[in-house]
Amino acid sequence: MPQSPMRFFGSHALCALVLAVTLAFFAPAQAASLPTDNEQEILVKTTLMTFNDANLTGNYSILHAKSAKVFRAQLTVEKLADSFKVFRDKKVNLSSIVADEIESSKAPVLDAKGVLTLKGRFKDDEKKVRFDLQFIDEDGAWKLVGLNVNYKEE
Repeated sequence: MPQSPMRFFGSHALCALVLAVTLAFFAPAQAASLPTDNEQEILVKTTLMTFNDANLTGNYSILHAKSAKVFRAQLTVEKLADSFKVFRDKKVNLSSIVADEIESSKAPVLDAKGVLTLKGRFKDDEKKVRFDLQFIDEDGAWKLVGLNVNYKEE
C-alpha cells in the first residue's frame, strides 16, 4: 500500500488512491466470470458516481456500505473521508462522465483470486478522469475493494 492514500499533483490535477484491502487470505466463494461490456460500464459509472456523491456531500457512508466486507473491515467511513479531502475541498464534480464513453486503457482482468480490475479514462472538453477500480464478487454482486481516481482539468 502506498505511504499516502491521497496525492495532489500540481494545481489542477488530483489523485485519490485507496487500495486498502489485503486479499492474501481472500478466497472467492465461487468462480466468478468476467462481466459483459455493458455490466463493466455500469460498474464503473455507478462506482464513480457514488464516489462523486460522497465527495460533493461529504457523506462517505454509502460508498463504504456498497464496498466489499473486507474493504469495510479495513477502512472506516472517516478514513475514506480523509482520503478524499482534496476532492471535497476543490469541489470536484465528475457527473459529466455519465454521458461520456469509457476508453479502456487495459483489457479487463479477472485474476486467480477473483479480483476484477477495470482501468480506463473519460475525457470531455473540460476535464480528464482516469480510473483503476478493483472488485470482488460478494454474494452474487461485484463489490469495490480498490479505488484509484485521477482528475485533471484541461
